[in-house]
Amino acid sequence: MKRGLLIALVGCSGSVELPSPTPPPPWGAPITGGTMMVTRDGARAVVADPDRDRVMIVDLDSGKTTADIALEAGSDPGRVIEDGAGRAHIALRGTNSLLTLDMATGEVRSQRLACTEPRGLAWDPATDLVHVACTSGELVSFPSGDGDAVRSIVLDRDLRDVIVRGSQLAVTRFRTAEVLTLDAQGAVVARVTPPVVNRLNNGFLGDVPTPDGSGAGSGSGSDATVPAPAEVAWRTIALPDGSMAMTHQRKVGQQLRLSPGGYGSTCGEQGLVESAITIVDPSGTPVAVAPFVHGALPVDVAVNPDATLLAFASAGSKSVQVVPMSAMGEHDDDQCGDSDESRVMRYNDDLGAPTSVAYRANGELVVFYPEYPALVIHGTNMTSDRTVTLPGTIGYDAGRALFHTQTAASIACASCHPEARDDGQVWDFDQLGTRRTQSLAGGILTRGPYHWSGDMTDLQTLMSNVFSQRMFGGSLTHSQLVSLGPWLDRIPAPQSTTFAAADAVERGQQLFMSQDLGCTTCHVGPQYTNNMLVNVGTGANLKVPSLLGVGVRAPFMHDGCAATLRDRFGTCGGGDLHGKTAQLTAEQLDDLIAFLESL
Repeated sequence: MKRGLLIALVGCSGSVELPSPTPPPPWGAPITGGTMMVTRDGARAVVADPDRDRVMIVDLDSGKTTADIALEAGSDPGRVIEDGAGRAHIALRGTNSLLTLDMATGEVRSQRLACTEPRGLAWDPATDLVHVACTSGELVSFPSGDGDAVRSIVLDRDLRDVIVRGSQLAVTRFRTAEVLTLDAQGAVVARVTPPVVNRLNNGFLGDVPTPDGSGAGSGSGSDATVPAPAEVAWRTIALPDGSMAMTHQRKVGQQLRLSPGGYGSTCGEQGLVESAITIVDPSGTPVAVAPFVHGALPVDVAVNPDATLLAFASAGSKSVQVVPMSAMGEHDDDQCGDSDESRVMRYNDDLGAPTSVAYRANGELVVFYPEYPALVIHGTNMTSDRTVTLPGTIGYDAGRALFHTQTAASIACASCHPEARDDGQVWDFDQLGTRRTQSLAGGILTRGPYHWSGDMTDLQTLMSNVFSQRMFGGSLTHSQLVSLGPWLDRIPAPQSTTFAAADAVERGQQLFMSQDLGCTTCHVGPQYTNNMLVNVGTGANLKVPSLLGVGVRAPFMHDGCAATLRDRFGTCGGGDLHGKTAQLTAEQLDDLIAFLESL
């Protein structure tokens, strides 16, 4: 939606009581990153704009937009790649399709149905196929020119990027940062995750930052190190030497304070997650690199033509950081995640959050700022920077901006809720125990009270407590508070995917609706929740979660004890206090799970 201007006029004499302003309509999609491509010859940029559901082709020398393609509302264009015949391919996440354009003419050549929520794209020059990796776990391969898919295989859910590595393919998973290697037949032959590194204990045991980021807050302090595993692989790209560069997050929080102290750290500005870099060498071995990228939401990475520089877009800090490739040889072995900052060049263009970076053939760095909207082209000599304004009105929503802006603890709401969903992590809170991050997508305003314990009556209460205090976000404006809810509320739940037969889904639905099982005692209505607190045999009264999009929300239960939906019906699911399912056969459970995955 386009945002209008709200102007309030107040007289010079006396006091005037104005009504509470109606918040502007929400604008923009959750930031995904990596939605722009520069052609191999450096002449054009193809910009996918999910905020406005459009794709633009830009002549980078003249600065002119040569094509502006309006898409169906909710298309949510994402990754963009180039094939060998002058065509651009764009993943349309919202319409589950692959869009193909002729870059010379701007003509739409085709729009082919691919799979549920396509994310990653790669063109294979040896086979002239375009590979599409999807949230649903499907990897679909299309002829680059036109025609139906020639192969479709089902891997693990939550796929992200796909990279051609000779006769093999590498596919990443978003929330776990796992890398799957596939042989030419599509079989998984290797799985690796970025290395676990050691960090000083933070959160509950450490000194905590003050809201200004000075790190002078109170805390007991500790010299103990804790394992810090990788998570949320925002972007992975191929490097010329056959290796891959992944920009991702790393979970460094252990037991976290509710109050006082919040999500602080013994290491100054570091919060419960940090930005990280992993290089996967040509043999497939992952190496943790010293964290040269600081700031929340490292959503994109690009390599320059001679492979001497890597550029990272940090949406949370609204900056672009350029690091020498030679620095990638410095391993991450510092307890506080420190690195040589003198080796990092930063760009702050003051145009909002950068979401995509790419290099031209001449070495210029191109940065996409969707709010303005504009491309900023940074020259190689630091004196020839220029801004290319793109078609479209300026877009801004105070709630969306708040959601993606990092706090004094170097974390943003989107750090734990990437793409307004969840990071799949389980956190240990000092007064609550373990709690799994909940998804925010799918009608959040109808799902209060919030948190597993229902202790936050509304979003404004939650933000004042969690964002302002625990995350060191400081005071919030009225505009921010009233804008966040409407913006989040428009984010749809993940699209459903079940690979079961339709009759199995129907049988599962009959089981779910039956009084014998009692599922609908709590999971009712359009959100499949009554928003009540119930003890389902797990030891406490906990919030009934929505089941919309539940199939892509592993792990399950409040403490993440169930790795799969089938595990939820095992020992950790509460037994017959959580739906009377003990009598179900294995085949009936299959049917019930098929129905749940269809929601």
